[in-house]
Amino acid sequence: MNDLVDAIASWPIWELAWTEWAVLVALLVVVLQHGGTAGIHAAMGRDGMIDHRRAELLGAIRGTATLVALMGPVFVIWAFDALSSPERMELYVTANWAIIAVYGPITVVALASFVLARTTPWQVRSNLNSVVIGTLELLRPWMAAAGMIAGIAITRDVVVAAIGTIAVIAGILVPAITRRWWYRHPVRLTDLGEPASAERA
Repeated sequence: MNDLVDAIASWPIWELAWTEWAVLVALLVVVLQHGGTAGIHAAMGRDGMIDHRRAELLGAIRGTATLVALMGPVFVIWAFDALSSPERMELYVTANWAIIAVYGPITVVALASFVLARTTPWQVRSNLNSVVIGTLELLRPWMAAAGMIAGIAITRDVVVAAIGTIAVIAGILVPAITRRWWYRHPVRLTDLGEPASAERA
């Protein structure tokens, strides 16, 4: 047991400065936000109604869960290599700075859109979902590739390139899997509830 504690205590991650920790946390937020965005976009209009907050929340959960499932093996590979030596950890920290420089701006726009969409009337939310989030959905694969290319270019490391490539592929698969999760069963009229005229009667 003591050997295990000593091994964990010797991991180079504990030697990172607070700014380097901040970059790691920021990258984690970016990755999780990617899954949530994909899930929300897949859920848009799922219930056939304009006000579909519950469907979007469920979509965000499904998208995040899908991303965690796909990224889990990638994270294990990353951790095994990054924790092997201080030099490897420093290499990944350098790559993370380059990646977050690409991902940061688009993530801020996405998070701001989510906040506005959750706190504004449905007319504003509908426009945000269609224009902003829809555009981000189109840009996501290209931005994912651009971020990893930046990280690979600054490190010029084969293992970083391999892990980055696998991560991008996993991330790109999230929207397709989440959409399939939503639409594996067709929506029936009974799923949409009683018509308004029937409710008034």
